[in-house]
Amino acid sequence: MKKIIPILVIGIFVISSFGAIAYNKNDELINETIEPTIIDETHRVLGEYGTATWCGYCKYAHGALKELYKGGWHEFNYVSLVCDVNTHSYNRAVTQLGLSGYPTVFWDGDYVKNVGAGSIPGAMAAYNSSINTCSSRTVSDIDVTIDVSWLGSATMSITVTVDNNEASTYSGYLRCYVTEISSSMGWLDTGGNPYTFAFLDYAFNQAISAPAGGSWSDTITWDGADYNDGYGNDFGEIEKDNMFIIASVFASSGGYVDETAEKRVGSNRAPNTPNNPNPDDGETDVKLDPTLSWKGGDPDWFDDVYYDVYFEKDNPTPSVLVSEDQKSTTYKPGTLEMESTYYWQIVSEDEHGLSSTGPIWSFTTRGNDPPYPPNNPNPDDGEIDVSINTVLTWTGGDPDGDVTIYDVYFEKENPDPTLVSEDQSARTYDPGELEYETTYYWKIVSEDTFGEITEGVVWSFTTTKPQPDLECNGLLQWNNVGAGTTVTGSFTVENIGDPTSELYWEINDYPEWGIWTFTPDHGDALAPEEGPFTIDISVVAPSETNKMFTGNIKIININDTSDYDIISVSLKTPKSKPVFLNIFERILIKYQHIYLELLQLLGL
Repeated sequence: MKKIIPILVIGIFVISSFGAIAYNKNDELINETIEPTIIDETHRVLGEYGTATWCGYCKYAHGALKELYKGGWHEFNYVSLVCDVNTHSYNRAVTQLGLSGYPTVFWDGDYVKNVGAGSIPGAMAAYNSSINTCSSRTVSDIDVTIDVSWLGSATMSITVTVDNNEASTYSGYLRCYVTEISSSMGWLDTGGNPYTFAFLDYAFNQAISAPAGGSWSDTITWDGADYNDGYGNDFGEIEKDNMFIIASVFASSGGYVDETAEKRVGSNRAPNTPNNPNPDDGETDVKLDPTLSWKGGDPDWFDDVYYDVYFEKDNPTPSVLVSEDQKSTTYKPGTLEMESTYYWQIVSEDEHGLSSTGPIWSFTTRGNDPPYPPNNPNPDDGEIDVSINTVLTWTGGDPDGDVTIYDVYFEKENPDPTLVSEDQSARTYDPGELEYETTYYWKIVSEDTFGEITEGVVWSFTTTKPQPDLECNGLLQWNNVGAGTTVTGSFTVENIGDPTSELYWEINDYPEWGIWTFTPDHGDALAPEEGPFTIDISVVAPSETNKMFTGNIKIININDTSDYDIISVSLKTPKSKPVFLNIFERILIKYQHIYLELLQLLGL
């Protein structure tokens, strides 16, 4: 009779308390939170996974299906229909189910469909929802059983029986998928993982009918050498322990799955022999805090594998069990001794008690080299004109990657400088504000974790002279200046730099119009305490009339041309008068007394 199986669907992954990302059948992103629920599963669900070896996103769908199956959260099976390497898979996924994009998982014969996958957790959430939807469907009350006998040489006797528990005749369609637990055909997803439950070909692919209360049953001898992938590659090399038979019966009405059964042909296989050690076997100069790692796993990928780690110094047959029943394929032994040989071995065991013992590996830890000599000083050795606010820097480090600390020796006018900073990790030192025109000596001593010391050479540098700072002030604007007329003005030059500095300045540039005279046009050793120094200017205006002349006077620090100042100047000449006005003015001036008497007679 049909069994109703209560299943506690617990949080499938850690994200049960977080939002999971899932894909619905329209390949849209949705948010789903996995909550613990009780589901009455009416039947075993089938997932038909349409994929291709070149599909980049298919590895996420594949990984999600493996995790769900291995976790045992549902009564379900899946088959991998690898469409680009198997024509039977292509015909089922594309021709019959209507696949339009990879990856697509068809649940219970397209009752629910999931298209796309962006991550393993997201796909798991989507598939979990789909399985729950399918497993709660009302289905016909039938039971499916599979019996398989291995006959050798890739040949099996496969019997499928369908028991009808209904009160009327049951008609349906049987698909019996011959699959490999892990593909031996070289069918890999883009993550490099062999496809699992990879569909080879059918054992049965036909309509069936069972009377009320009766059964349908049939047996076939399936020889892998007689079947192929449609591209000429037969299945004559399949192995007993890697074969897995899945049979699903689809209802005639609607074409959805009424029941699914599974049957492993062989038996459990031992875990893979531990391999690919890191450090490599026999490796030398290994760091003192290594993380040991290896490859393990199980040919039956759904089995849990546990590892015992044996690790010992100077013993070619290590007997010290340092870690037991760990799932991780890494082990950290802590800080090891220098220049010592260690031996280690891994024993793997699956959940059924079968084990595999790895070879004994060894490695030798490194010795110790002293730190690199301190170098690349800044300021450079022997450098002059160094800022009084410089920060010392250097390069150092250790060839073994050890933590390195530094002692800083620093002193003025002493080639054997004193210690000013001890055991610092930074490769910089700020001595504060230094004195002008002073020579300083410094050196660095490096020390590694194991006390090895490297002493650097003594470096030196000399600070700059006190620095002046040029500043000029003044306003030079002349209006209504007749052509050829001389005008005068002035501006100031001042040293606002260091109190002990001296400024050497000069007029570097001035307008090309007019005739300019500067008194003086340069100056030497101007000290800040002297205050503003006045420069007198005279300019003979140009001959053009009714024109605005503009420009700049540029004054520079002779010893630092980037230190300069600008004084803006402008000069405007008036309009010229008409000739008859000039004649009239001369007449008025000559006969001014007659003009005044005429005004009186006229009463003006």
